[in-house]
Amino acid sequence: MAMATCGGAEKTLRPALALFGGAFNPVHRGHLALASEIESRLGLREILFIPTGAPPHKEPPKISCEERKLMLDLAIRDHPGWRSSDIECRMEGFSFTARTISALAIDPPPFFVMGEDAFADFWNWGHPEVILSGAHLLVVTRPGADVRRTREGVFTVLRASGLLDPVAGEAVSGVHEGRLRDAVWKLPYFGTTLRYLRIEAMDVSSTDLRNGLAGKDRNRWADLLPDAVKSYIVKKRIYQ
Repeated sequence: MAMATCGGAEKTLRPALALFGGAFNPVHRGHLALASEIESRLGLREILFIPTGAPPHKEPPKISCEERKLMLDLAIRDHPGWRSSDIECRMEGFSFTARTISALAIDPPPFFVMGEDAFADFWNWGHPEVILSGAHLLVVTRPGADVRRTREGVFTVLRASGLLDPVAGEAVSGVHEGRLRDAVWKLPYFGTTLRYLRIEAMDVSSTDLRNGLAGKDRNRWADLLPDAVKSYIVKKRIYQ
């Protein structure tokens, strides 16, 4: 597969750090597989995992941020360059991504990882321009995602940066369908980039996993957990 680049994006210094946020409720092998593939594909030196504190648009997880971070630390402890942050665990009020990225104030800007299903609503997030100014957006493919909405999201971000790319829609379709491995656009207004990356990592539903762990077939579902996390959940009788 080839790669589509737009506006000289690949001449921009590629970040060596990626921010990987999520509820991690619980962290599972799908999360780790995704992180591993991103690390390999982009030559990252570090991934910073950030468990969600109080999400603004949904009910907070029943498992505390601190305990989800503890399980996350168990899952990544043997991976050099992988670490976690409790910034959203300590944050008062809603944990908007823009607040987190502003508080981290990482220079040069890192990648910020998000699934294309979440990206479809990105411009409705609080202060998306702050996110784009503080991080390179890394959008990864998700099974079943609506490529039409992904395409609209790309055009919205490009317009916000003062760009009009007539072939952007074709590039998005190429990645979504597997004809391109990724597409990259330089965002001169924000000083960052937008990258759409095709990922082959396993897809696991955290909701299905939690329900499975609470059911009679919990042993089969537990196989989707890293061993240390599985032992912790069994010992603490979480999700039962």
